[in-house]
Amino acid sequence: MMLLMKLLILVLVLLVLIRLKIEISIVLLLGTGLLEILFPVPLGVFWRNIGESIFNSQSLSLVGIVVLVLFLGRFLQIQGNFNQMVRSLQQSIREPRLILAIPPALIGLLPMLGGALVSAPIVEEASRKWSLSPAWKTFYNYWFRHIWEYCWPLYVNMILAAAIIQVPIMRISIFQFPFTLLAAALGLFVLFRQVKPIDIPAKKLKPREVLTHLGESLWAIWPIILIIIFIFIFKLSMLLALALSVGLTQVFFRSPLPKRWQIFKESFSWKTVLLVLAVMIFKGMLEKSSALTGLEQLLHTDGWWAYFLLFFIPFVLAFLTGVNHAYVGISFPLLLPIIGQGNPDMILLMFAYVSGFVGILLSPAHLCLVLTLDYFRASLKDVYRIMIIPVIIIFMAAFLVLLVFRIV
Repeated sequence: MMLLMKLLILVLVLLVLIRLKIEISIVLLLGTGLLEILFPVPLGVFWRNIGESIFNSQSLSLVGIVVLVLFLGRFLQIQGNFNQMVRSLQQSIREPRLILAIPPALIGLLPMLGGALVSAPIVEEASRKWSLSPAWKTFYNYWFRHIWEYCWPLYVNMILAAAIIQVPIMRISIFQFPFTLLAAALGLFVLFRQVKPIDIPAKKLKPREVLTHLGESLWAIWPIILIIIFIFIFKLSMLLALALSVGLTQVFFRSPLPKRWQIFKESFSWKTVLLVLAVMIFKGMLEKSSALTGLEQLLHTDGWWAYFLLFFIPFVLAFLTGVNHAYVGISFPLLLPIIGQGNPDMILLMFAYVSGFVGILLSPAHLCLVLTLDYFRASLKDVYRIMIIPVIIIFMAAFLVLLVFRIV
């Protein structure tokens, strides 16, 4: 019970600091200090853990990825590629509001940390017709970017879940696919309700013309498509794929060297680098603290307590770390006595997975969220106000399935 109280205090303090409009990087660093107070380790170990969290290969690679993504996005925006993509989509899609949803959804098929940054400039370009607020642009980019993570088998959290539970990954994908449909439907409902339609004269296009415009829209983002090819076909790391794609843009795009340097200076942000490192520090310190090892003592497989743990453990770990594979990799082994292994209860697996993922969507440590907030200069509080109802509906749908098929 004491462990639950400490974790609750940590969550509440983070929420209060966010409510006070403190920079999220500072909130996470203060959260790291609070971890040391609630789950103390010797100071020497504490500082060594911070150093390891900053200078490990994952953190340094992530900084490189974010810097390259920001540069590539800014470079393609300055070169007019995103504007060309939006124009081509407008020619081939009769409903212009879908341009706020399709690009982030397509790029969402590419698993990468902070991937919402890739589609953010496209949403920025497409949103100019409506003069949307930063919070709404953040929501559309962030929400549609994540509709696939309930079922897309290329995400690490899906791969981990299948490995831990020992079932074919496609079984999980098929079972949880309805939540992707629900998330897409909720996003489109909010989009069509909030964004006013634009009267565009109907223009009949031949199928060949539609395909031509779609091809033009894809060609406009060939560096992004190239990243996908490098990763999925050539099995390159995200950092190397990005570096090669950025390098090729510098070869094939005609642009003076001073202009390229200016674009790099405009895209680079020490604030964003600090944000990434703060996330990694908090995540690393949480994983090395006694907070997670102590969760094993809470396991009990009877009745309502088991259902509560299926929600509480994944949700809290997801909310605190903001990392999909972290909540799956840490919580699912703990929950095996409840879910089962080899021939698991798929309803319980689904409930645990969705409980964790709604924590991911709301997490102030989730890189996609904090980087998109930073890109659009949006307030987390304003985005929460938009997002909370769709998130609750997603969770209540999972709870309703649990209630009908297991509790009642």
